[in-house]
Amino acid sequence: KTRALKAEYTMELAQDLKKMHGLDAEAELANILSTEILAEINREVIGKVNWSAEAGAQQAGLASPGTFDLDLDADGRWAVEKFKSLLFQIELESNEIALNTRRGKGNWVICSSNVASALAASGTLDYAGALSTKLNVDITGNTFAGTLNGRIKVYVDPFATSDYITVGFKGSNSYDAGLYYCPYVPLTMMKSVDPNSFQPKIGFKTRYGMTANPLVSNGGAIGAITAGTNEYFRTFTVDNINTNPNT
Repeated sequence: KTRALKAEYTMELAQDLKKMHGLDAEAELANILSTEILAEINREVIGKVNWSAEAGAQQAGLASPGTFDLDLDADGRWAVEKFKSLLFQIELESNEIALNTRRGKGNWVICSSNVASALAASGTLDYAGALSTKLNVDITGNTFAGTLNGRIKVYVDPFATSDYITVGFKGSNSYDAGLYYCPYVPLTMMKSVDPNSFQPKIGFKTRYGMTANPLVSNGGAIGAITAGTNEYFRTFTVDNINTNPNT
């Protein structure tokens, strides 16, 4: 797959920016373009992980398979106890990944910001470094929120439009994963000049591939990324996470 992004500016802009602010217009635009391309690739990875993940929350007794409802499925007297039930559901999904892959329990989570806040309120999410005092959800990227019980890394999807959790497993080496990102041509910068206006243009281009672990079940197509078939990932939605616990 190829991704490309371009930008153009005028020599007058470059001269004024350099004179008044000491900034290099080309360097500033190059930084913006490269950051945007990498952000798009990250979003594609998250989208494919969620799309290819097996359906979670399938155990008997849940009100709706594939959904964990904090009002109906969580056993607790108040909100914090219900949030701890959500943590146990994550453990169940981690165990299911271990049973299906025989490689290891789930050790990372991607979730919406509301879910991350619920896990923090349960008292089991420890933040690292600068995140020790509060959860900082950066809408320009995927935020590392902290670690559950010293084992499960939690990442926040800042662009999530609904509350969900995806549990996954990543082994100790780069081959023990459910999805592979394979860069073919690294991010390359190209420059040109418009022959009519003589104004500069710059662009960035990259080529890469993305494939599933060849050992996962995907209907017989080795390496194909297909919906709901990757045993390394399990996903489920979370309902009623922000309702009044006293009603």
